[in-house]
Amino acid sequence: MFDLLVSPRRFHFALFAAVLLSGTVLVGPTTAEENKARSAERAVLRTASDAKQAAAQTTAGKELGQAAGAKDTTSLAPTHESKSAPQAAAGQHSSIKTESSEMGDRAVLKDGKLVREVDPAAQQLAQTQALDHFDLSRFYFSQFDLKMCELELEAAIMYMPTMKAAHRDYCIVSLLTGHPLRSVAELMMVAGLGEPVPLTEAEKVELKARGAKLHYRKALEYGKKEKWDNSIAELQWALDFTPTNASIKRSLAFALASKGEFDMAEETYKDSLAADPDDPYAHADFAYLLSDKGEENKAFSQLAQAVQLAPQAAALHVDLAWMAETKGDFKLASDELEKAIKISPTHAGLWAHLGRVDERKGDVDGAIAAYNRALNVDPGQFEAKRRLEVIKAEDANLKSPAPEGDATNPAAPSAEPQSRPESGPASEKTKEPVKSVAPISNLRTSQKLDGKSL
Repeated sequence: MFDLLVSPRRFHFALFAAVLLSGTVLVGPTTAEENKARSAERAVLRTASDAKQAAAQTTAGKELGQAAGAKDTTSLAPTHESKSAPQAAAGQHSSIKTESSEMGDRAVLKDGKLVREVDPAAQQLAQTQALDHFDLSRFYFSQFDLKMCELELEAAIMYMPTMKAAHRDYCIVSLLTGHPLRSVAELMMVAGLGEPVPLTEAEKVELKARGAKLHYRKALEYGKKEKWDNSIAELQWALDFTPTNASIKRSLAFALASKGEFDMAEETYKDSLAADPDDPYAHADFAYLLSDKGEENKAFSQLAQAVQLAPQAAALHVDLAWMAETKGDFKLASDELEKAIKISPTHAGLWAHLGRVDERKGDVDGAIAAYNRALNVDPGQFEAKRRLEVIKAEDANLKSPAPEGDATNPAAPSAEPQSRPESGPASEKTKEPVKSVAPISNLRTSQKLDGKSL
């Protein structure tokens, strides 16, 4: 008879059944009304005053930027429309939320006292934001991602503490994740046995920072699989929590560029640099986007600025060397590779790449020295071995006696380095950079989605 109370597993099962039953009876009509009013609310939201939204966004920018590690700035991410799932296309965006509009009220000074009054436009915005996060929580639940589902339910409750459907689902998710006490508390909210307590400002900041981090990590997972639509949507939701975070904007720009949305990527890079002009990797990524668009001079300027901001980043020096080699400036390419080697002297690939650049500018002795250093670091370095064999073969051909009848031939090849095949500026192959060398394993790492910033 009392076995139900003794067995924790049976107790949880009974409690779970009770939660489902109570949620259906108590919250079913509420959810129906919310869904019915959703279209009207969003329509009203889109017609709200742009000036009022911009003012609210500027107020929130400083607080949210501090929470996610971004610098204080009044520069904001592009305004986004609502998204219902991470598979949203790159062109879909979400409304940026603000501290002043989350609860739908505002502080007003009346008769010398600070009182709160309802702001209809802000209240509609908060309701729409809550519904967006509630919809997203259901998507994650369908994917059995309870951690993300829990996060989105918390966000929905933050924007609309009286949303019974969110409390009901949070009750069920809490039970499934092993938090029975929290589940009971949420069940009381659903049954009307208690009043929801709004989050404090500190709790809101913490929730937003956590939400940005979790969505950013999901974006990294999709990015590794080259699922750029999903990655873009996750990054947009991350910006939804922290709209001033420059690192997320940079990653979003990279994802957009990877998908082929170059115009949107360029605007997002500019937005990222406006938020944090001292981010060297944003400059580097932007440089390669400009290079792909054929704007070589602007690209070179951006990459040079990146190297100036982060002179100890070997990968950036290698990037600048590649770009200089593309332009035919082999001296600059050689100088940048030497700087990278000073930072990472045990990387055989860098020495091999330096040897090829020295060959192309006509410094064969320097190239031989670089190849030998590469082999000292890594005796199995294939490129250095191959090029040394080619140079030795050329030297042997030059030192061999000339055929009869050619002793006085003025056109006979001389020992000048410029006459060597495949070397020196006179070679046909010097018209384009050497692509066969892999100078460094993390070449262009500036373009990778980097989760360390969060």
